Amino acid sequence: MSIEFSAKLNQLLEALQKELPIKFFGLLEIPEAVTWAERGGIAVHENFHTRRRYSYHVISASRERLEEFCRKVNLPPENIRASEFYRFWHLTWIPFDPPLKKRRPRGRPRKNP
Repeated sequence: MSIEFSAKLNQLLEALQKELPIKFFGLLEIPEAVTWAERGGIAVHENFHTRRRYSYHVISASRERLEEFCRKVNLPPENIRASEFYRFWHLTWIPFDPPLKKRRPRGRPRKNP
């Protein structure tokens, strides 16, 4: 994750934490995120399915809190789904456009004449 992207995400989460019970969890902390969510908080953790796209899984036992989260970050509340295995609601969140990678030109490099 780029430093600039990480700083923007931290700034956004700090602003949201003033109004909602949100905690950020890393990819290896998913069990702790589930526990936090089942107790009514909003857990945001890295999404292991789409690490390249910088997406996050947002979970909570409180649908109302997730709906409020959606309003704050301009997501449609229709994205919220019930978990099949746990007692929480969830959605996938892509907070910013992914950073663009510099693309190399295709083919062999040309020699200068």
